[in-house]
Amino acid sequence: MLFSRALLLILGSALLLSVAVDAAAAAAATKLHRMPLHKKVNPHINRTTIMSEVLQMRNRYVTNLDTVQNITNGTSTTTASSQLSEETLMNSRNMYYYGEISIGTPPVIFMVLFDTGSANLWVPSYNCTSQACYGTDSYDPSISSTYVANGESIKLTYGSGGITGILASDTVIISGLTITNQTFAMATSELDSSFEGMAFDGILGMGYYSLAADSVIPPFYNMYMQGLISQPVFSFYLADDTSSSGGELIFGGSDPAYYAGNMTYVPVTVEDYWMFTVQSAYIAGVQLCSLCSAVADTGTSLIIAPSAAYETIFSLVSSDLDGSVNCDTISSLPVLKFNIAGNVFGVPPSAYIISSDGECSLGVLAADGIDFWILGDVFLRQYYAEFDLGQNRIGFASVQGLHYTDNASSGLVSGSAFYCMLLTLLNILCFFVKMR
Repeated sequence: MLFSRALLLILGSALLLSVAVDAAAAAAATKLHRMPLHKKVNPHINRTTIMSEVLQMRNRYVTNLDTVQNITNGTSTTTASSQLSEETLMNSRNMYYYGEISIGTPPVIFMVLFDTGSANLWVPSYNCTSQACYGTDSYDPSISSTYVANGESIKLTYGSGGITGILASDTVIISGLTITNQTFAMATSELDSSFEGMAFDGILGMGYYSLAADSVIPPFYNMYMQGLISQPVFSFYLADDTSSSGGELIFGGSDPAYYAGNMTYVPVTVEDYWMFTVQSAYIAGVQLCSLCSAVADTGTSLIIAPSAAYETIFSLVSSDLDGSVNCDTISSLPVLKFNIAGNVFGVPPSAYIISSDGECSLGVLAADGIDFWILGDVFLRQYYAEFDLGQNRIGFASVQGLHYTDNASSGLVSGSAFYCMLLTLLNILCFFVKMR
């Protein structure tokens, strides 16, 4: 099935089109549409901000505990041209990656967080009176000639933080691609101070249609339906702190120039969040889980682990009860490994340990009620990630210059291989005994 059943009712037979991924990938190098990249200076990160983000993830994914439980056991009930185009991203606070879009005619520019863990687009309204709205760009429907009134109220929550507002439709431009009649939320109130001081104005959700509040069709779906991209695929390259750029979000395919080797694909298990199955996870030879669920989420900078897995990692890595780590020991710590579709994707300690102001903290944490992995930017900075809505799959490949990807059997000896090896040695030994 190409798209979720709910959206198939809307799209009809037009969404049964299929475009070969390999053909688009081969043409990507010459057909990418690029935009300038920018990066903000990161402020200090401390234990308080880390724990605040953990709370946000808990509230976000455990808003309805029954839904989360259904997702993890696989029974969720939650309901152009060939040219690739790219959206500039910026790295803010080493936690958020965001880029520039415009809305309306004439266009008003907004900075938005591209979030695979949600599916709605919202920006501040001109009449938003919340403190978080001050200093941000805002949308005024009275000055846009392409504005279409909707009038329906909407509420969006993101764990800590959220908005209430009014739905509207207008022209939205993303990386030079013009989406007409895109429905979005004009935020008239932000629910708390979570978005105050952030470098972005609003959020553009990149999750499945089933996640969208009020059945609003997400911008990426409309981008494909209106023929602006040749295949329903987007991909992320998230630059780390050593880079002067923030990265790139590519609509319509992937750019092989950003990664080494082949893309490893894994099916999406639930058309909701971008959830998939991890065959196993382990650290220092200790297995953390088997056939466990994971979500790829660009909206968090951390890795959230199931409680039992976190406790094992904590015992092997942390040197203090508060999760702090001796900075001098980072290079000697083990690699955290995920077996995804038969390939091992390692996260080195230099990535999962967060350093700031001479202090180091574990960037892998647990959140009450979440019994699956949430692979945020700590993981995604190591791997180019392709989100294929058409084939309901996610692809990962090692970022150029980083070499933490190996075949699952690399460096490991299975039980059957061990016994075969032992039998061979015994046969050789017997041969030499007979020769004597």
